[in-house]
Amino acid sequence: MQLEYDSGFKNRKIFTDFFTSLLSRIASFSPDVVVFPALTDLFFVRGVWSFPFSGRFIKNRLKVPETVSKQCERFMLELSRRLNCTVAFGTTRGLKLYSEGRSPVGKRTKVKDYVLALVPKRLLASSEAMSKLVEEGVRIVVTSTSGTNIYSEWDDKYYFWSHAQMVGYYCLKATLVGKLLQNRLKDRACVCGPIPITQNHDGYIVRNESLEGSAVLLAELDMERLEKFLLEQKSKFSTTMF
Repeated sequence: MQLEYDSGFKNRKIFTDFFTSLLSRIASFSPDVVVFPALTDLFFVRGVWSFPFSGRFIKNRLKVPETVSKQCERFMLELSRRLNCTVAFGTTRGLKLYSEGRSPVGKRTKVKDYVLALVPKRLLASSEAMSKLVEEGVRIVVTSTSGTNIYSEWDDKYYFWSHAQMVGYYCLKATLVGKLLQNRLKDRACVCGPIPITQNHDGYIVRNESLEGSAVLLAELDMERLEKFLLEQKSKFSTTMF
């Protein structure tokens, strides 16, 4: 999912209309996994509270009141319960993972018969860390992040695309774009996978075309093809070694 932050969420009606429209689209997919961006609680600052927060909010940069972050967490927990799915998201207090209306221990959970892990962006650059996750049975990696003032195609591939190819897993990236304080955040939400098992052989299951605006991306993950790919890679490695 790609969400555009808009400081125009000045009252509950605008906030409610936005999320109602968003959630109706999500529910129509009957998803197993929904990934929201980092800093999702920013949307709740004015949506939840009817009195102005702007002065204190700007002065403290991104120090969203804890009560607002908690409200965001309760919202996501209820969403995971109602849709009977796994919901990953980020707040100003860190990344969160809920599964079917409950919070699993740590940052992992099972989706159907496959292990999903919620991983911060910084770890995606480590081939050792990602290889270890796959060895431990993780097949789906999700990350909640936000854009930057200057979008870099290289940075995007380095973190979210490259290790999905080398190590072998599906990567679901949700991102926050829009104007935040003095920054204009740009980015693209995407779902990556090993090149041989993607339809266009480019390593992307789906990718948002725009660096701006909100978008809900739908991707169907072929887990059997991923397992076959991993077995083939393991066989090739063994043949090379011996």
